[in-house]
Amino acid sequence: MRNSRHARYPVVGGNLRKRDHSIEMINFDNIKTYSTDFPKTWSFLWSPEEASQIPQEHKDQIFFLNDEASKFVRNYIDSSKMISGPLWKPFNEKYFKTIQEFEVTENCEKEIKKWLYSKPITFEKFVFIDSERSGQSVTLTWKMVIKYWEGLFFSDDLIIFDETLNWGLFYFHEDRLYFGSDKIYDKEVEYEKTRELNELKQKYFNKDNLSFSNEDKKKAVRNLKEKYKIDRIE
Repeated sequence: MRNSRHARYPVVGGNLRKRDHSIEMINFDNIKTYSTDFPKTWSFLWSPEEASQIPQEHKDQIFFLNDEASKFVRNYIDSSKMISGPLWKPFNEKYFKTIQEFEVTENCEKEIKKWLYSKPITFEKFVFIDSERSGQSVTLTWKMVIKYWEGLFFSDDLIIFDETLNWGLFYFHEDRLYFGSDKIYDKEVEYEKTRELNELKQKYFNKDNLSFSNEDKKKAVRNLKEKYKIDRIE
């Protein structure tokens, strides 16, 4: 662990950006309008006082989201099934073809910035954090992720992604970064697999239904395993 970095526990500033949402649903086009002032607590921008002193140009690229929008972000990433493993192996093994890892060390600024620069994300692209140490979700540009990497990848597990769900950046608090790309997960296929699996269980693993032969059961299980390349029926 990097004791000197972690000895400083990591906002006020920014402009309050509100509007009337009484008849409007949150979506990725309007989500910035569900933002708050910078929080009056520690965040990836460190203390509220330090956060208030960052350049206005940076404030204009960072939006802390209110409870409603933070919940929207959390539900969106949860429903994607991108994250399903243990924290040291966070990505669903069926979601990405490629997983890159990076170890965050005491003096890695040059290396980590180069690693983040290399990702196929433009500086101006707004991405989402669920959620950082203030307790709020955040939308900010990729440029700001790179700029404030030390506050982000500091002590708390978090996931960074965009609305396409084609990539994900996960920070595990034991100083490991995982970048998943080359999405292979097909939500429609997974839906059909789940539906067929439930139907098979209902028919062949239901103690109240005995109207089938053992051979029929074996054949149905074998066909489902071959179709979806699964090892076992749970």
